[in-house]
Amino acid sequence: MTQNSAVAFSPFTPAGSNRLTPDVPQRLLMLMGYWIGVVQSVAIGIAAVVERGSDLVEAAPLMAPFMVLAWFCRRALSVGVFADETALRLHAGRQPLMIEYDRVEAFTVRPHREKSRVLWVDLRDGRRYPTPAFVGTGVRAGMVALTDAEMATLLAELTRRAALPQPAAKL
Repeated sequence: MTQNSAVAFSPFTPAGSNRLTPDVPQRLLMLMGYWIGVVQSVAIGIAAVVERGSDLVEAAPLMAPFMVLAWFCRRALSVGVFADETALRLHAGRQPLMIEYDRVEAFTVRPHREKSRVLWVDLRDGRRYPTPAFVGTGVRAGMVALTDAEMATLLAELTRRAALPQPAAKL
């Protein structure tokens, strides 16, 4: 399940980390929205300055919708669980949360909001954080749907990276 193992141009993955969850199902649509927003904003800005001799402040009302489109699409493309050698990064569309592995007590699957099987990170100090990964189908903003097998693989990979004892196999 680990993607982006080779360092490549990946503007939606935190620098130096690997995506451990699948991409959002609407990835192509979100990529198109992002690049349309970026290109149109730049084109309108250039046209305002070069062709009309105005400044970017005058062009801002025309650029704003495209910049907002790019911003929302980038947030959607950045949702997931990411990891590097020392930390886990959780990105659910808000500010990413970075958790050092040495602070992790356990990874568990339990309910959160309307989802019954969400991956959580339990810290040694008693705090708990839900990840954007859940078992199920459907689309929910800020979350990534996984199959049972994908969740088991994700749990095993995170447990290995955090050097935690492997959970007992279910019989």
